[in-house]
Amino acid sequence: MNSKRTLLFIATIFLFSLLILSCSTTARLEKLASESWDFTEFMDQHEIPSFSSTLPVYYNTGAEWNARTLELIEQAQDYILVCTFLGVEHISTEPVWQALAKKAAEGVRVYILIDSSSNFQLIPFTDEFIQAAYMRLRELGLEVAEYNSLSLSNLFFPVHLFDRNHQKYWVVDGEILAVGGININHTSIAWPPGIGNIDSMAEVFSPGALQAVVNIFVDIWNNYSPNHLKATDFEVKDSIPLTADTTELWLLDHYWPTQSKVSAMFDALSLYAQDELWLIQGYTYITPALLDRLKYAIERGVTVNVMLSEYSTQAKYEIASRYGILDLIDAGVNVYMYTSPEGAFLHLKLMVSDGKLVTIGSANYNFRSQTLSRELNFIFEDERIGSTALDYIEELLQHCRLVTREEAESYRSFKSWFFNVLMQVWG
Repeated sequence: MNSKRTLLFIATIFLFSLLILSCSTTARLEKLASESWDFTEFMDQHEIPSFSSTLPVYYNTGAEWNARTLELIEQAQDYILVCTFLGVEHISTEPVWQALAKKAAEGVRVYILIDSSSNFQLIPFTDEFIQAAYMRLRELGLEVAEYNSLSLSNLFFPVHLFDRNHQKYWVVDGEILAVGGININHTSIAWPPGIGNIDSMAEVFSPGALQAVVNIFVDIWNNYSPNHLKATDFEVKDSIPLTADTTELWLLDHYWPTQSKVSAMFDALSLYAQDELWLIQGYTYITPALLDRLKYAIERGVTVNVMLSEYSTQAKYEIASRYGILDLIDAGVNVYMYTSPEGAFLHLKLMVSDGKLVTIGSANYNFRSQTLSRELNFIFEDERIGSTALDYIEELLQHCRLVTREEAESYRSFKSWFFNVLMQVWG
């Protein structure tokens, strides 16, 4: 059996399971609503912790965040922890790697986690592979660990291959925590040149969240590196200045199946919405269970909007994603297609419920984020943060069109269905 057929078989098994499980989604939400659910209690029940935090500062393009990372690296005095899903060797990423190496040479402790998916990155619109950064980082003298190597031994455990660390975050000196969707790769920060992806990283100071993320990093690092670390060796500043504007931040660390949190977050967004729900992401790989959550909100009179991206770096991803648009429209969802004036890909993962409940991070509204990928998200229940998010969505809408049912029907084909099935577990 060739690799594509193997992937298709595995994907079909997962999707069959979803079809069985999806039947209970609406009933579960109705039961929670009938019990007059409370958001804070719901998060506590699902062991999603909250911490005091400063208001987030956003960086909304790959190039903008790349410039900020160079500032953070230059300012670092003690340590830098970096976790990226994709990290590659490229002219666009070299300044970051060089800056990290310079700091390490000066005595700043630098540790970098990169998922093994980096070995399969392509130059946009081609089938030409680009080099993962592992060897380059080691040449520069940096400490790097590869998450769940896609080695030959893992071929005997194909399901294990889908365990990926999709998280993207930076911790600097126990004072800066940034979480979002921007990788250290050529497409995130430099495609198109000068812009990169349309995407966001949210930067905060939150002692509790910082300590939690340090613990997460060290735990993962020790599973994949022979050079073990201790979380107690990374000091975290212990108090927010009294003059700072603060909010409450819930930190979602998802690792299926032992810490399965993303489904609870999706439930919360659907239950919370009484008026309007926004889901912003590059692709849509919808499943019956995910669709049920949106239908449940719509049946209660909620306006549900999904924003997707016109541009991608690989045609097969677009083909796969667009297959599911018809299902969204038939469910009553307003589907918007974002067309960047510069040809940039909208890689943002932002969800807003009633202009108050906001989540941003690495999780997409898809099956992989619900299950197989490790994800990290900030969640806020704050009208100030919601207002900022809606203002940004309004900016994006200036370059959007509403997808018609006729257009959505044109995307349905066997080829798009085939790639959609594959991407349920890989995309």
